[in-house]
Amino acid sequence: MSRNAKEKMSKFVQIIDDFSKTSLVSSEANTKKKVIEPLLERLGWNFSSDEVHLEFPVKIGTRTNHVDYALILEGKTTAFIEAKAFDTILSEDNSNQIISYGKVDDVRWVALTNGKIIKVFDTSAGKTEKECLIGEINLLKLPQSIEELNLIHRDSIFSGEIESAARRLSETRRAIQNLKKKRNQLAEEFEKSLLNITGEVVKQRVQNISTQLIDHAIHLFETQIEVKGEATPQTRITSSITRDVLSSLPPGEVIVCPSKPDGVEFLKKYNAWGYINMSGKRHPKYFALYVGSPESSVKFLGEIESITKPLQSLEEVKLIERKDWETFETGKRVIHLKTDSLIELKNPIPLKSKRRGLRGIKYSSLEKMIKAEKLSDL
Repeated sequence: MSRNAKEKMSKFVQIIDDFSKTSLVSSEANTKKKVIEPLLERLGWNFSSDEVHLEFPVKIGTRTNHVDYALILEGKTTAFIEAKAFDTILSEDNSNQIISYGKVDDVRWVALTNGKIIKVFDTSAGKTEKECLIGEINLLKLPQSIEELNLIHRDSIFSGEIESAARRLSETRRAIQNLKKKRNQLAEEFEKSLLNITGEVVKQRVQNISTQLIDHAIHLFETQIEVKGEATPQTRITSSITRDVLSSLPPGEVIVCPSKPDGVEFLKKYNAWGYINMSGKRHPKYFALYVGSPESSVKFLGEIESITKPLQSLEEVKLIERKDWETFETGKRVIHLKTDSLIELKNPIPLKSKRRGLRGIKYSSLEKMIKAEKLSDL
């Protein structure tokens, strides 16, 4: 983008900020008119021409659905954009829907936005949100994230630049798969290199460190994958690691909370956990989730960013959709996790007991999490 275009985009942040303070944020129509359409115009799309079609029909079976925007170049539909209200959390279902529309109409590039976040997908890359995502842009971070936003600029799609970005992402994912396939071989090579320096006396320790090094290297590679932008409440599990890798994290207290298997979606969706009764005197550094039968194990861990004060009304509930308010009770709290800190444990901590699993919150430590062989060890 030119310097002038960057300046205009920078000023656009103020438009978004002003809109966020109005009573119109729950309206999809107002979000489209006040935020999304002005943004597309700044990205080179001319609404007075035939390049932009509103409410574009997509036929799925015998039913006709409509995509908010179809972007047309040289008579060919090149991209779909689906819009949601400003205060809507972009869900995986929303993503999968627009991806399916693109597949049906053979449209490779599709995007989903609420005026704050834009997710850009390559429908040829797979079937799920995770497989197809090539860019996630936080519009409140402009102009820092302007290069990622360039993915859906008219010139980028017309020139094929977006294809290069998608190809880089595909190659990065393939590299991660290869790293995982050769994990043992790489660990052995780490071990040989370290032993040449340390000597055989500490061989056992070197073996353990080598395994941790390769797992941590894969973890770093995954977290730095080329899907840029700030995380949204629709969270991604950043990695799946063994518990010994946790030794690289700072020590701290862990609050362990119980959940039914279907509660895991809440955790993934909001990068948060609620609603819980806990003392304001405790300040745990980490959150862990025990998933009940048939999992019956502590399976997820994340670093805590903040814990709300005891909530007295639904009006105080932030970043959680109305449909997920049903278990709210006054006096309970919500734990919010740090961006990209949520991990899934490859070797979860099992119940290993005929007694009932975890029924209430439990406090432990990261050290115990690493060493535990069963839930009672926490």
